[in-house]
Amino acid sequence: MKRRQLWTRLALLTPIAISLACSLPEIIAPIATPGSAAETPGQEATLIPVDPTSAAGTETAPGTTPEATLVPTAELPTESPLAPVVYPVGPDNFSEDINPLTGLRVAEQALLERRPLAIKVSNFPRSARPQAGLSQADLIWEYYTESGSTRFLAMYYGQEASKVGPIRSARVEDTRIVPLYNAILVHVQAYQDVWDQMYSSGVDFINEFPASCPAICRDANEKIKENSAFGNTVELTKYAGIVRLLRDRPNLNGMVFDSATPAGGGDAASLWVRFSAAALGEWRYDAVSDSYLRSSESESGAMVALNDRVTGRQLSVANAVILFVPFNRYVGKTTTAEMWDLIISGEGKAVFFRDGKVFEGTWKRVSASQPLQLLGPSGSLFALQPGSTWIGVIGKNSGVTRDATQWQFRMAWP
Repeated sequence: MKRRQLWTRLALLTPIAISLACSLPEIIAPIATPGSAAETPGQEATLIPVDPTSAAGTETAPGTTPEATLVPTAELPTESPLAPVVYPVGPDNFSEDINPLTGLRVAEQALLERRPLAIKVSNFPRSARPQAGLSQADLIWEYYTESGSTRFLAMYYGQEASKVGPIRSARVEDTRIVPLYNAILVHVQAYQDVWDQMYSSGVDFINEFPASCPAICRDANEKIKENSAFGNTVELTKYAGIVRLLRDRPNLNGMVFDSATPAGGGDAASLWVRFSAAALGEWRYDAVSDSYLRSSESESGAMVALNDRVTGRQLSVANAVILFVPFNRYVGKTTTAEMWDLIISGEGKAVFFRDGKVFEGTWKRVSASQPLQLLGPSGSLFALQPGSTWIGVIGKNSGVTRDATQWQFRMAWP
């Protein structure tokens, strides 16, 4: 009987409750539940959990999680794409925001107001691989140093790299290349004979000491101490400013870039360089990315992909260049260690690879403080593909063999 009376009262009260709810002001919004919130067009909804300690009048049972409320988040602005570059560009008509070492427009024009950083990067022992930050370099020079090994001299100008290395000691050869780009040499120590050459040549440099961290830091996870030093280009540039190595924008005119492949040239799917019995490098053209992918020799002798430990991707460049340059044995005063010197003066033979094609030409030094000029088969300036470039230096009398798809270079001295 009592249950029947209760249901009767509820039936009488329901219309009243509905009428009151309809008459409430419109400013009272319904409680949103996940999956049912009305979202503002063009905005995404974000779950914001209710804090039971700060929500007035809200209680939750012990052991339960308060419901989340959906609120619209502000729409993030999108970056405007860089304006396309009208090619060809160079050798001296680069606009203020075009990198003269790559032919690409930079996102931050201020980067081009500084001097390039030329960072000495290890390639041996093989435990130094994979290297860090080579993918961000504009130019990557590679040449024989000693004891069957090579090292890289990576130029950073148009973009930054948070980790570059392992950084190793300087060599006499560096003092012949760095001035061409008005760059600052970044290294970790050197033989005394190399120090003497660096001072006499007037090359500006940043050594691990006194620069220290955060410009050049040691990675405690590296088992071999020689492979543990890494640089940060942002911090290195800051340090260069502190020690007054930064000057006006350098004149880096001399190179030419064009997205269109030059006429002529032969097919070349890859190039292979034997710097010594122990040091081999191969660049294989990838038509999908229109770039050259690097492989290096392994302990077993097999060629394996050389990845960048920062990106996890295989190192790639838009162009590969071989320079034939005289090598002379450098005789120091304080050490009997094997050392070599490069004679980068006048001109010499060169081979250019871009877009899966190969072109024979000439390199020419027009100034001790200006990038080398690259001349094509006709003697006019050769246009590289816009992007990064690897430059391999081998002896003037090095051997060359070729077939339908591959060029092979074998280092010879001098």
